[in-house]
Amino acid sequence: MATATQAAEGPAGAEQDERQEATGIDTGTLMGVLSGVFLIVIAIIRGGDAGIFVNLNSALIVIGGTVATGFIAFPSKKITVMIPVIQNAFKPGVYEPEDYVDDIMRLASRYRSGGMKQLENEESKLDNRFLKSGVAMIVDGYNAKEIHELMERELNAMMDRHNSGQKVLRFMSVQAPVFGMAGTLIGLIQMLMHIDDPSTIGPALATALITTFYGLLLANLILTPLAAKLGSRTEMEGTLFRAIRVGIMGIHDRVNPQKIQRTMNALLPPSQQRE
Repeated sequence: MATATQAAEGPAGAEQDERQEATGIDTGTLMGVLSGVFLIVIAIIRGGDAGIFVNLNSALIVIGGTVATGFIAFPSKKITVMIPVIQNAFKPGVYEPEDYVDDIMRLASRYRSGGMKQLENEESKLDNRFLKSGVAMIVDGYNAKEIHELMERELNAMMDRHNSGQKVLRFMSVQAPVFGMAGTLIGLIQMLMHIDDPSTIGPALATALITTFYGLLLANLILTPLAAKLGSRTEMEGTLFRAIRVGIMGIHDRVNPQKIQRTMNALLPPSQQRE
């Protein structure tokens, strides 16, 4: 039998439990990024010389400056774990709240009919960390107040953990255009140093503006949308976990499973409610 403490424990940065470890790619995120890049590239090609939009110095200023300010503003550990955080945005969302409603109704029925032994047997079959933690606390004899408080702490910890990654992305999305403008100023200064040759002004000005273009692209096509996607998933997880907590409290109090279902449905969007 897993204790409540063991069930609640997990890797500090765990974003998803076993059922939530998705395979494949979220087509919406991937198609959004690829279509955005594709349309911009097509527009550039149709406009003429596409080669002028490739500038290594501009990319170094924007990407390097954005990442550098991230290291200044946040602990280095938060920056180094951003790659897995970003990867989560490309994983398909696999939360199916109605499945958890079914699980909790089954658990409630088994507990009402078979007692603690039946609930203990069902505990090992659960794959949601939050649900398993709640069931373990019932099995271990926690009272309703203790269960509610511990699950609230676990929920808040999950929300804080997810929001910390999104906060880094939002910060970087602000910094990227700033460094784009900084790169443009650098290019303008270099251009003015050779203003005695009018033939170089046009190409030099175009090159200077590319840095601003890179900054806007990084911020508005990549960082801001990814932060929004992760934020919406965090909201969905929070809603699901609150519904699971309601179910756990109902199991503990031996509430009728149909009543538990109606109470959980009240917390879920209509499209995710179990009929």
